[in-house]
Amino acid sequence: MSTPKPSKLKMHPPLGRMPVLQFLPPSELSVDSAYQRSATGGDSQALIRRIAQNWDWDLCQPLVVARRLNDDGESFFVIDGQHRLEAAKLRGDIPQLPCNIRSYASVSAEAANFVKLNQQRKPLSKLDLFKAAVASGDEEACAILDAITGAGLCLAPHGNPTAWKPGMISNIPGIEASWRKHGKHRTTTALRILASAFSGQVLQLAGTIFPGIAAVSFDEHVRNRIFAHDRLEKFVTMLAIRSQDDWRKEITALRVENTGLTLSAASETVVRNAWARSSGSPAARPAPSPPPSKAQPRPQPGPVNVSGKRWCDQCDRNVDHREGAACSDKFCTLKGAW
Repeated sequence: MSTPKPSKLKMHPPLGRMPVLQFLPPSELSVDSAYQRSATGGDSQALIRRIAQNWDWDLCQPLVVARRLNDDGESFFVIDGQHRLEAAKLRGDIPQLPCNIRSYASVSAEAANFVKLNQQRKPLSKLDLFKAAVASGDEEACAILDAITGAGLCLAPHGNPTAWKPGMISNIPGIEASWRKHGKHRTTTALRILASAFSGQVLQLAGTIFPGIAAVSFDEHVRNRIFAHDRLEKFVTMLAIRSQDDWRKEITALRVENTGLTLSAASETVVRNAWARSSGSPAARPAPSPPPSKAQPRPQPGPVNVSGKRWCDQCDRNVDHREGAACSDKFCTLKGAW
């Protein structure tokens, strides 16, 4: 009996020369403005300062760099990693950066790889980050997952609800917000209400409806110290007699009428008012969008770096002793630090 021949693997074009992993000083790395995005905009500058202030080698993946040969020798141009490069230059105390270096046939080939890298990059979703937090043993994430599974729900495998099964959810941001605002017990009650009201359904719109469920659950606990069993059953019935899409339409309509109203605030208002009509509780007015959160306290000034300077959070740059001593800004973080 003859042995079947293995099927031939369809080969793609040759891979070319292997890239070289090399550490290079930031001063030797350049950016070609012919195809690179400008880093002078406000968002880019804010990102660069944030990376510089919170530099973490675990997050510094190798920069993708092109080697160009010229009459004067060789030069290096960053294809991917411009913000990391600018942050390292801004700090002044990063002597070298890891670089994945390749030689390209032309600048147009570099630009084509730049486009490919940015098209293929996919940011992690909140669901992905939550699963990673659970896997890392994060206390809050594990407690939330216990509450989800205890309610008879489970995490969706991905963000595409067309392939979900009943009971799968992905509205992690809303659940986390409720957990921190209303607490463990009330959020757990809200999850059980969600599971019961829409039992057997694909919970495609759970993220839209859940903030309202959590708000009513919180209200009941505040008024009565407990969501009484008979009122709980009545609330579940009130939710269940309307489809998820009906709830979504009313929440969306309220947002149209009240420009600037957040999805969470609109959900809370709609579900609270529906519950007020059913139970005789006070009706709710549309809640305004929450004000911007207060800025976090500035970190303490960093140590003197190799250039004899310290990082100033007020100036967002390294300053020397003379500049720090002459600064008259009352918010300066370097006063008395030298």
